[in-house]
Amino acid sequence: MMKNKGNQQKTRQVGLIERIGYGLGDTAGNFVYQSVLLLLGYFYTEIYGLSTTVVASIFLVVRVFDAITDPLAGAMVDRTHTRWGKYRPYLLLLSVPYALASVLVFTVPDWDMQGKEIYAYATYATLMLLFTATNIPYGALTSVMTSDPGERASINATRFMFATGGGLIVTSLVIPLTNFWDNPATGYRNAMIIMASLSVILFVICFATTRERVKPVQDKKSSFFNDLKFIVKNDQYRLVALATLLMVTGQTIKNTTQLYYITIYVEGGEAYSALFLSIWMVGGMIGAQLASKLLAFMDKKKAYIMLLLVSAFMSAISLVAGNSNIILIMVIQFFVGFFNQMIAPIWFTFTADAVDYGELKFKRRIDGLTLSFTIFSLKLGLSVGGALAMFLLGNFGYESGGVVQTAKATTGILWVFSIAPAMVFVLTALLVGFFKLNSKAIAKNAMALENIRKG
Repeated sequence: MMKNKGNQQKTRQVGLIERIGYGLGDTAGNFVYQSVLLLLGYFYTEIYGLSTTVVASIFLVVRVFDAITDPLAGAMVDRTHTRWGKYRPYLLLLSVPYALASVLVFTVPDWDMQGKEIYAYATYATLMLLFTATNIPYGALTSVMTSDPGERASINATRFMFATGGGLIVTSLVIPLTNFWDNPATGYRNAMIIMASLSVILFVICFATTRERVKPVQDKKSSFFNDLKFIVKNDQYRLVALATLLMVTGQTIKNTTQLYYITIYVEGGEAYSALFLSIWMVGGMIGAQLASKLLAFMDKKKAYIMLLLVSAFMSAISLVAGNSNIILIMVIQFFVGFFNQMIAPIWFTFTADAVDYGELKFKRRIDGLTLSFTIFSLKLGLSVGGALAMFLLGNFGYESGGVVQTAKATTGILWVFSIAPAMVFVLTALLVGFFKLNSKAIAKNAMALENIRKG
């Protein structure tokens, strides 16, 4: 293992400034992503005034639109060639539209309910489209910054620490900022204007500080359908995409119900809502940064499975933690974030590993289109997880609009927050058990590709 570390150090290509610059791109993205993940469901039901049924429908219907746009965006990225590279230009050109869309989603129009529902569908769909168009090139950028699997894992560990830092800024500032205005709808909109403006600055820094270095083994022209065929035939990527869908579904169920849990189930918890969300982010920042340390002495696949099972346990334990011991609740929340975000850099590098596997097998590197399906799996998990959370809350009798909830609805919040995501994490761990891509296989593939590139 020490020998591997020495080789990684010898071939290191990405310096500290570039790592930080790349990480700031995910800080920018998470100003929006974490706002959608943690706040949007609550915003739609309690501020916007939509029913849980309508919100569930919005989260689900938009994915049909995404099913068309994601692969098209990926194919477009793969065929982009500019003086600045294939991926970096998108971060610069789309940063302002992405920021504007995030503000519009958290804006309540002065329309009747039917008009507000149409507006919610349209703005959420637009935001998800721009999420795709920025995150596919951003995610693909990792695989062309360096060809070393260990360095990719390290870069992604830094990336997800900065990503969680973006979430921490959201949880620390957005909810308190909303209190500066008497109208909570105005508060949410203005808070998102601040977050969106910061995201543009950080995307520009990411563009300016990163570089694309890795050239494909064979960069010949290929049709969209041929590339799609290679991705479908990539058995390891199929497993990676399905694991992404399941894992993000579980995470989204839990994150969507966090505000409901702390403000409704926990006694006096509303006063601690910003702290509750923020302590998850603090744990996540530490966990994400320690992910590469875990991989220094543990197989990548085994680490992924272990962290999924630990995350399932930490989620389920809330069922017996009670609703009055605020210290215990905060401690559990910290470790939920710690283990859950330690997964993120490990999980994400499996896409690049599957691309390497496919490049070696088919002599065709397809970063952008492959990433588009990863982003689609992620967004499908967001949609299904958010819809399931809303459906389950509604099934337990939850009523939107700030009304006093029944005992059944309050108990339902606890079960959806704790047990539902735990079950999905266990299912994901069982699926990951079928991966061929363990640390040994990943290193072997990377070495073979490096030898081919050297000629």
